Amino acid sequence: MRVHSIDKINELKFLREKGYSINEIVLKLQIPKTTVWHHIKNVVVLSKYLSVLKSKRGGSKIRKESRLLEAKISSARLLKSKDRESVLLFAMLYWAEGAKKRFQFINSDGRMIVLWLSVLRDVFKISNNDIVPVMRIFTGMNKIVCLKYWSKITGFPLSKFIVRYNDGGTSGRTKYGMCRIEVKKSGNLLKLVLATINEVCVERGIV
Repeated sequence: MRVHSIDKINELKFLREKGYSINEIVLKLQIPKTTVWHHIKNVVVLSKYLSVLKSKRGGSKIRKESRLLEAKISSARLLKSKDRESVLLFAMLYWAEGAKKRFQFINSDGRMIVLWLSVLRDVFKISNNDIVPVMRIFTGMNKIVCLKYWSKITGFPLSKFIVRYNDGGTSGRTKYGMCRIEVKKSGNLLKLVLATINEVCVERGIV
């Protein structure tokens, strides 16, 4: 079954030929990025527009480098502030238990979640509206009991939680499963935490 019309696909290819980037096409035509990529991968950009497309790619690289530099400067400032101890704790916990490509922290120890959330809220000023708690349990575990536990730990109502089930069993070694903390639009925050980890290593002479 065809999802997008032939006219829209042709327009997509036409825009690519004129040097439009993938993100520009997504915004202009409101088509998913994967769909755009599928249809443009064999499209040849007209020679007179190649320089335009290359400049956009260069711009993305410059923006990324700029954000990394901002993260490095911010992390250095935080490590010199009154919140240094909290920031160190936060960064080391994230280094041990956090995801490396997305800003996510997960653990089965409620105390660790409490500590990490306290710094996230008090030092980094992340509001509860931007925090997404996710509970992971096995299908045989009591969902309500586990939810009540993590609700008490995090301060979020039960309705705020997203519940995920681990495959391959009916029970786990943890009494209440695991809690994962996600933050909306957290790309810059991830860069900041990773930069802080790197700064600490540099301080300690660890390469």
